[in-house]
Amino acid sequence: MTKRAKSMPVTVLLADDSTTIRRYARSILEEGDDECRVIECEHGGQALQWLSSALDEELPDLIILDRNMPVLTGDETVRILKLNTAWQSIPILFLTAQSDYDDIYSAKSALGVDGYLCKPFEPSALLAEVRKLANSAADSDKAGLPEHPGTEGTSRKPSSQGNDQAMGEGMVELFLEEARAHIEQISENLISVRGGADVTTWQAICYSAHTIKGSAGIVGLESHSRLGKVIEDYSRTVSTQPVLFELGHLDLLEGAIGLLRDLNESTTIHPDEQDPGIVQSVNELEMMLGRLMASNDSPKSNRENADPIENPALLEGNPRNTVGESLESEQGVELSTGGPQVDGTEKAAVVVLLIDDQKLVGETVRRMLADQPGADFHFCSNPLDAVQVAKKLRPTVILQDLVMPQLDGLELVRHFRSEPVLRDVPLVVLSGTEDPKTKAKAFALGANDYMVKLPDAVEVIARIRYHSKGYLNLREREAHLTRITWLAEHDTLTGCLNRRTWYDRMAEAAGSLSSGDSLAVAICDIDFFKKINDTHGHLCGDEALKHFVNVLQTELANAGVLGRWGGEEFGIFLPLTSQAGKPLEEAVTMLNAVRTSIEHSPLTWENETVAITMSVGVALCDGAKSESIGTVLSRADEGVYRAKESGRNQVVPMQ
Repeated sequence: MTKRAKSMPVTVLLADDSTTIRRYARSILEEGDDECRVIECEHGGQALQWLSSALDEELPDLIILDRNMPVLTGDETVRILKLNTAWQSIPILFLTAQSDYDDIYSAKSALGVDGYLCKPFEPSALLAEVRKLANSAADSDKAGLPEHPGTEGTSRKPSSQGNDQAMGEGMVELFLEEARAHIEQISENLISVRGGADVTTWQAICYSAHTIKGSAGIVGLESHSRLGKVIEDYSRTVSTQPVLFELGHLDLLEGAIGLLRDLNESTTIHPDEQDPGIVQSVNELEMMLGRLMASNDSPKSNRENADPIENPALLEGNPRNTVGESLESEQGVELSTGGPQVDGTEKAAVVVLLIDDQKLVGETVRRMLADQPGADFHFCSNPLDAVQVAKKLRPTVILQDLVMPQLDGLELVRHFRSEPVLRDVPLVVLSGTEDPKTKAKAFALGANDYMVKLPDAVEVIARIRYHSKGYLNLREREAHLTRITWLAEHDTLTGCLNRRTWYDRMAEAAGSLSSGDSLAVAICDIDFFKKINDTHGHLCGDEALKHFVNVLQTELANAGVLGRWGGEEFGIFLPLTSQAGKPLEEAVTMLNAVRTSIEHSPLTWENETVAITMSVGVALCDGAKSESIGTVLSRADEGVYRAKESGRNQVVPMQ
């Protein structure tokens, strides 16, 4: 990244789940001496989606990330950023409440972030970091590591002058409003806990408490911050060790929430004021919950509940929010549920499939696993049926004999590895002898392990645990990667391709055109979309966009590729072969059919009919010409303006 001219505005992509912190940081950056444009995102996943839809010239000069966020943590977001060649050179600044030296060291040395600023921070510290990172390429050798935790451009408590200048009473009011919503959410979750707690509920409590803690520190409300930390620490511990929770603990937690609510509703509160009575109450709660966790958090508890086979309760939910969850934004807009999903609530049971012609072996293994909670055992005595049984069962580990009358065991290994759905399932081969040559052949064909049957039950169970855990982790990582990839390529509201992906695919299609072939490029703009928002509200506007895309995708089928260009504008490209005598006329005919379908498919919103029409401009990219995609898009865009000027709801071709 090159040094910027002083006259050029700095573009900052800011991702933090706290509205208060985002507004606080934004006010500092926009009111500073340097011209700064801030793009706000609520979490790392949303930041990646924005980056995926941006063109190269729109990429930010700096990315600021909270380290602890839902959907994707700051660490996970950084790892993905560093894998992308277009993003990996953008400097990254962490904003976090973690001031421990080890946290800073891991962020800089392992993740490769360029700056680390601890919350709460002073305006001058943030401005200095942004100015330094935005004007130079990331250089970890020069940045080095701070000698002491939190000493690099960091202040643990903003000065009153900083508060007066950059925050003001408006920021406190913004925090109190945000905290009120989180307090009520925690209260509702604690009520549901009485009926039976699950990991997801504790995660939600932990997230709300974490947001209160971090945001309160920014605005100087120390009691809010300390109470948030108490609740966060408890809920995080219980979410990973559910056996520690007892109903009697709820009285303390509800007491903390009651105190938070009283603090929040007080009309005399000020960032610099501390009521001695409140401070004493907070101190007492901290001590009581601290003693509670110390008495319950023993090494024995950790050992007994660390393994999913021994403690199936750990398999009931994911210990973190998954990428596939639909999180509501402050406006109540849900992410698209399209694309591959990651189900964080599905029980990840250990499923064992044994293939052996001897029923005695099957019964022996069954008894070994009979007292193992969370282990689901299945036996197949006919190797000819083994592949079909495995495809239906989807085991987490397969045990199979090597010597069977109906089918050679090594051939069965080959069959398993030739099936895409079974290719990665751990395969443990069983043999009556320790034959190095047979063992080598089995490993060469794709076996993961080899046992002389039958070993001690402890060894069998240990191997099943080891291989199943590895496979379950692999399956979860693949599901998350698939979902993240989909989110990076698609518009989260409508589910169609986002701008960047659509543009890249269009450019690829244009680059592969043969002489005589054409590519029709169309820009579609929803007519009077602002009026829909103003008349029926933004939720209706969002539904109109989703409805619009559904109709377009149904009409286009496989004939064209749809993407969201921006706002209420969408792009379509249609590959046309040389067999089309008049390709532009053919494209106009196809687009008019789509336009008519949109016109005749109004949206029903709260018992009202909302009419939707579109204006379209279309231009051709000819394989025989050396015209750039940018030029073709400009002509299509000009067609949209002409369609608007001519009365809307029409398709205008541009030569």
